[in-house]
Amino acid sequence: MAGRSFNRQVLAYLEATGEARVEEMAGKLSVDATTVRRALRRLSQMGLVERVWGGARLFQAVRYVGEMARNQEEQRAAKQAIAAKAAALVKPGARLAISGGTTCTLVARLLRNKPIHVYTNAVNIAVELFSYPKTKVFVLPGELNLFSYELVGPETVAYVDRLEALDLLFVGASAITAEGFYVRDEPEAEVARALKRKAKEVYVLADTSKWGRQPVARGFFAGLGEVTAWIKED
Repeated sequence: MAGRSFNRQVLAYLEATGEARVEEMAGKLSVDATTVRRALRRLSQMGLVERVWGGARLFQAVRYVGEMARNQEEQRAAKQAIAAKAAALVKPGARLAISGGTTCTLVARLLRNKPIHVYTNAVNIAVELFSYPKTKVFVLPGELNLFSYELVGPETVAYVDRLEALDLLFVGASAITAEGFYVRDEPEAEVARALKRKAKEVYVLADTSKWGRQPVARGFFAGLGEVTAWIKED
């Protein structure tokens, strides 16, 4: 099998899954493990993937610490499944907005170098999409939230109000009750609600463990019937 062609197959598989073990890729791509390891070594040298124990993952442009790092590992398989479903909804040429959070970050990684326009108030997501020329990234202005990577405040909302219509909005929820979907706090909710007013389709991304979880702060985003769909792992 031609080296470059197979490298592209391995990279495409990781773009779809985010992370995979060598044996898994060998089985899915119908080759032996040695061939996969050789491709991963080349892709790693090119800075496109990172080797992890027993496999590899897409290169992470941002090194997360503290709460964000812990959240990335919580319900990881569920979040990856949700991210794959969300990314599949994005068509070439789409104009979409992505809020912050670990699941939305996984979505962003799956959208790298797709011919789309991405608007985000999450600085880490902007960096995750950095250096992919087909993906046009627009960072909303504002004040950096002390408890997340998101830019918030009146300036952010005013910028959103001036935007043309968006095709899609992805918002990560921190809690879901019978009342509706919640994000971390009111400043983030205010920006998310402004983006919701601009989007033709609105998707909440959250694993089922968020159902019944009481919000820590009053960051109400939308009622259960006010979004296009809640994308969950099952």
